[in-house]
Amino acid sequence: MLLYNMILSLIKNGNTTFKPLILPIVLLAISVNPYTESLEFHYPAIYMISHYLVYFSGIFVGYKYFKGDEISLALGLIPPILWHLPYFFALGAAFTTYRAILEITLLVGGILVGSSIKYVKFYLKVTLFALWMLGDSALAIIFIVSSPIYSNVAYNFSPYSPSSLPIAGVAMFIAMNVFLGYVIAKYIKGIVG
Repeated sequence: MLLYNMILSLIKNGNTTFKPLILPIVLLAISVNPYTESLEFHYPAIYMISHYLVYFSGIFVGYKYFKGDEISLALGLIPPILWHLPYFFALGAAFTTYRAILEITLLVGGILVGSSIKYVKFYLKVTLFALWMLGDSALAIIFIVSSPIYSNVAYNFSPYSPSSLPIAGVAMFIAMNVFLGYVIAKYIKGIVG
């Protein structure tokens, strides 16, 4: 209902421009297509990078077009947390139906988070950003050390062996650092003017 009301308010606003949708659409086209989807069954790094692209697409759309609050923020944080728990991670990696649910919920979660960014206190933004960096760093380290908890050793339906996970961890560190650089640059630009 929350997202439905947000979309209705967007439609009613006659001054809305859709040019900012180009970047999210390109990111979604890169990550949600038959070729990329087929690669995700074999390469956990592509699977993880696709998660980032889908979620950040949603964040961008939510930020540009909607007004959320702490409730939409909290709801938007649920999908990335859920889908990165080992069992759900394996389900999304192994089965197309779960992958579709994963991508839809990550996109909607991103929209909800993005809609809230402008309207929550600075300390909450910093805290959540730090927790994201901490959580994803922990997951990246788990991947790098080839822990079996995210592999077909723990879940026989998972397409990933422990030896396929380290490159995913490295890719995550690269993605996090790129996003961190973007955030720092935007913050400095905001201070400098």
